[in-house]
Amino acid sequence: MKYVLFRKIFLSSLIIALILLISLEIYLSSVVKDTYLSNLKDSLMIQAKLMAEELPLTFTNNLDDFCKRYKEKTGARVTIIDSSGRVLGDSDEPSDIMDNHSNRPEIRDAEISDVGSSIRFSKTIQKNFFYLAIAVNQDSDKMFLRLSLPLHGLEKAMNTIRMRVIIASLLALFVAIIVGLFQTRKITKSIEEITSFSQKVKTGDFKKRLFLKEKGELGDLGKNISDMAQELNNRLQQSEDEKRKMEAILRNMSDGLMLTDKKGRILLFNSSIKKIFGIESNIEGKTLMETLRKVELMEVVDKVVQGKETISREITVTYPKELYLMTTATPFYSQASTEEISGVVVMFHDITRLRQLEEMRKDFIANVSHEIKTPITAIKGFAETLLEGAINDKENAYRFLETIRNHSERLNSLVSDLLTLSRIELGDIKIEKTTVNLDAVVNTIFETMREKAQKKGLYLKKEISPDVREIQADKDRLIQILINLVDNGIKFTEEGGVTVKVQIPSSPPFSKGGHGGINDSSFVLHPSSLNNSIEISVEDTGIGIPKKHLPRLGERFYRVDRARSRELGGTGLGLAIVKHLVKAHSWDMAIESTEGVGTKVRISCPVA
Repeated sequence: MKYVLFRKIFLSSLIIALILLISLEIYLSSVVKDTYLSNLKDSLMIQAKLMAEELPLTFTNNLDDFCKRYKEKTGARVTIIDSSGRVLGDSDEPSDIMDNHSNRPEIRDAEISDVGSSIRFSKTIQKNFFYLAIAVNQDSDKMFLRLSLPLHGLEKAMNTIRMRVIIASLLALFVAIIVGLFQTRKITKSIEEITSFSQKVKTGDFKKRLFLKEKGELGDLGKNISDMAQELNNRLQQSEDEKRKMEAILRNMSDGLMLTDKKGRILLFNSSIKKIFGIESNIEGKTLMETLRKVELMEVVDKVVQGKETISREITVTYPKELYLMTTATPFYSQASTEEISGVVVMFHDITRLRQLEEMRKDFIANVSHEIKTPITAIKGFAETLLEGAINDKENAYRFLETIRNHSERLNSLVSDLLTLSRIELGDIKIEKTTVNLDAVVNTIFETMREKAQKKGLYLKKEISPDVREIQADKDRLIQILINLVDNGIKFTEEGGVTVKVQIPSSPPFSKGGHGGINDSSFVLHPSSLNNSIEISVEDTGIGIPKKHLPRLGERFYRVDRARSRELGGTGLGLAIVKHLVKAHSWDMAIESTEGVGTKVRISCPVA
């Protein structure tokens, strides 16, 4: 294949050279022949005129001897013809046996213009002859004197010239071919270098540059191709950089992104899509209905294609877990047209946390309203009863006042707990860590809660490892944490008691084998923290907590058994306060519970 151009150039040059050679030979042959004939004609004309002056005025015999005598002098065949065409004399043949010559071309021309010539084949001599005839006036008659010479000299000269032309042309052709081959080879070599370079560029090799020895147009072409490859490499590098940036953006986006065509076929998606919808296989090229099985998504895509406007809609996902997604579909257009939609960009923003917070806010408002309204209603009712005359009934009046006091204390506790939570969240309560003796803290808590435990016949027990006696913590807040946990244990335990343990943990509180934990992403215990941490646990033998309630423990006013909790005087904020105080210490907490067996709250305290 690489010699095709070479062959084309060589064959073209050869054909052109042959055409020029043939044309030159024909031209030179024609010029030489015309020149020779012109000179021959002039020479014979002079000789003929000289002989005409020597013709006898009268003669009785033929003129053959006259013709032969002048042939010897001139070397040309001499023929004398009368006006009727009869041959009167000839130097080569007896005139009396020769044919009538009136029809000879040169005789006819001489009869008209006094001079005539022609070239033809002589049957007598069997050669090509040049004939020249002139008219000679002899008295009242017109005679014709004809001279002729064979053209073998011309043919010999023509052959000689033709041979020389051919030899010269072949030599010139040979030189031209050698020069042409050299030049053609230089051109084809440059083209081969350009072809080889372009092949490497096609395969993605942009490291090499093209430097041609050839100058002129091919040199400029090679330089332009080399510069073009370098520019292409720069453009591709920029494109790759942009592609990597885009891939990094898409890969690290927490929101799901998907690109579909007008029929809902998936063209592009990021990794968040698989996480959100629990997809493991490749979904590129498949439709939304095949992969996500969401009719509302197809409806959104269809509306965007038809209306050519952005549409937002909230959808719910139940697998692999329940999620609330804000879906935004936007049309995108190709560069060629800003009117024809090429596809739809669909964004999925997870608003599950917002929905949960919204639900928690609604529950909080409803719960706090209910919690505050209950004691206020009781206080108002009993106060009105006393004002209406029951104050004079000493026995009932004392009971009513006792009820009012209990509800006011409950209301005060509720407001106090709410203020405490608010101060923790706002950062008004500062955690000032000091070295705290855990044995002394637990003794203080037991002294405070002993009377309440004894009324129910429950024990309070501590188990503090001899390796762990002190901890860095805010003493007052640590006491508040443990009092709330021990108080909850006493409230919901009818037999047995509450145990406080302090030890170095052997397993993470959030291990998969546990029963559950606080549903808060900031409360995640990493296994690496076990190498240098202390675990404080409060364990009771009470009624336990059903598993379905464990994720919501720690929410404000959340109660597993609302009636029992109110009956025991709880505000529903104790565990929420514990959770926030643990978080403020940068500790981790987990709750394990088995219904009918008991509950265990574990607090992991990393040691700096």
